Amino acid sequence: MNQIFGYARVSTADQNTDTQIDALQKFGCDRIFQEKISGLSVQRPALDEMLLLLREGDTVIVSRFNRLGRSRDHLISLIGEFSKRGIIFKALDLGIDSSTPSGKLVIGIFAALAEYDREMILEKTRAGQILAKANGKHIGRPNGVNEENLKKVKRALDKGLSISEIVQLTGISISSVKRYRKALI
Repeated sequence: MNQIFGYARVSTADQNTDTQIDALQKFGCDRIFQEKISGLSVQRPALDEMLLLLREGDTVIVSRFNRLGRSRDHLISLIGEFSKRGIIFKALDLGIDSSTPSGKLVIGIFAALAEYDREMILEKTRAGQILAKANGKHIGRPNGVNEENLKKVKRALDKGLSISEIVQLTGISISSVKRYRKALI
């Protein structure tokens, strides 16, 4: 038998979920999961428990759309997961119901906007990197040889130490030690 699961969350310990829970109870939820935890927190035990219990045909209801996910992307990801698993999602405050054509449209628009945002960020990042490179700025790890480390490796090699012994002694990575050794030959 399909079940209706409610989810309520507040961000701080001094807030309460009473209003959310009241709305979820009025809607007829079979089971309500609640958390008092920051939206930014990755640890969401009640949400995780609910996700494990959900089966195809079940419904997830939130009284306020923004209570479900940590971020817009997290929300879109969760709603996408619900859709793939055949789970209906409803947000009472916005009237979103993923089982209706209009609800599917709204969710599709949210997903498209999130994808557009990600693409714009990538495009701006790439443009910034190209501009920085054109202005002579180096992006990434510094090029060349760290003279101090080169001297350490040279002294160690002169003493007859192996590469693994040099790595242990100096803390310099094995690839760097090999590169320095090659530069010294």
